[in-house]
Amino acid sequence: MSSIHERIDRSCDLLRSAYRRRVIYALRRNGPSMTDELADAVVSADVSDDRKRVLASLVHTHLPKLAEADVVEYDGPEELVSLSDGVEDLEPLLSVAAREEGDLETPSAVEGCATNVVSTGPE
Repeated sequence: MSSIHERIDRSCDLLRSAYRRRVIYALRRNGPSMTDELADAVVSADVSDDRKRVLASLVHTHLPKLAEADVVEYDGPEELVSLSDGVEDLEPLLSVAAREEGDLETPSAVEGCATNVVSTGPE
């Protein structure tokens, strides 16, 4: 098992790219998606980005990096991309990034973290 410092460094490295964060946000929001759908999600967040350039960058750089870190399952440029268990390691930093970037509509990647508050009557 890696040290806490190594895990933090790894998480920061993976989340340093806005493209990688947007891919994770889109997968949390929409579930498994094709690479072209993820490119659309990235471009929709920043209209100045060229879709073809974004798709190439996702396919050749960002998705392989996320797959190598076990954050996504990805087998090639025309394939379905889905979140893997490794995304749970990113959750603390990812939640902060999502809040700061205004991506609050995406659910948490960690299941079971939500709690229900039940009233037991007047205190």
